[in-house]
Amino acid sequence: MMANISFPKNGEVWYVDLPNQPNDPQKPRTAIIVSTDGRNRTCGDVVVVPTASAEKFNLHPLYHVQIPAGEGGLLKDSIARCDQITTLDKNFLARGPLGERISLKFSWKIINAVRASLGDTTV
Repeated sequence: MMANISFPKNGEVWYVDLPNQPNDPQKPRTAIIVSTDGRNRTCGDVVVVPTASAEKFNLHPLYHVQIPAGEGGLLKDSIARCDQITTLDKNFLARGPLGERISLKFSWKIINAVRASLGDTTV
């Protein structure tokens, strides 16, 4: 019988260290796993969308998604910065998941905002 090996799952919120942001005062910050579970299970890295506090943030209506506190275990209202999608080695996952996966409603909003930030005009 195989052991139940845990891996980051699509839609989970994790605390992450962003290597290209060494002076980030919010380090580690929260990010939402957006890569598929199959990829997350077999690869050494994950694709994430970082989040920022909704306070004092200039929201872009196409590229940012408002996520309310409690969703996915987020402690405060947050903005998913879909224009900042990045791939992280799993070693940069500091702690998580913070709660249950975010709802499909927000997952689809994030997918569409990522697509828009990449120039997809069909969203």
